Amino acid sequence: MSCPVFIAESFAVRTSAHMLHLASHSYAQHIALNEFYEGMLDKVDSFAEVYQGVNGQIEKYPSITPDQTDDPVELLEEYLDTITAEERVCKNSQALLNILAELEQLTKNTLYKLKFLK
Repeated sequence: MSCPVFIAESFAVRTSAHMLHLASHSYAQHIALNEFYEGMLDKVDSFAEVYQGVNGQIEKYPSITPDQTDDPVELLEEYLDTITAEERVCKNSQALLNILAELEQLTKNTLYKLKFLK
């Protein structure tokens, strides 16, 4: 996966989580998704800036439509796969791997809340 694709997919996941947050009938889910989409912004932005600091400015990002799933657990589990794929691409930059680890932590923390704190 390329960095511009990862960034675009991350923001699409963030938008999907925000929509699920707004449509939720569960207070616990509402709060967990709120924490997720708010936490994503700084982390993905930092990832993009560090990448560009190492590799030069990204001139164009792909257009990715947010997933319209009704299942936030499925959405976040698929996003974990996206993070794992990007880790393989960024294996030569500890700074980028650190940010990906933070995104993984946020995602797994949210999955815990969605699965067990109802």
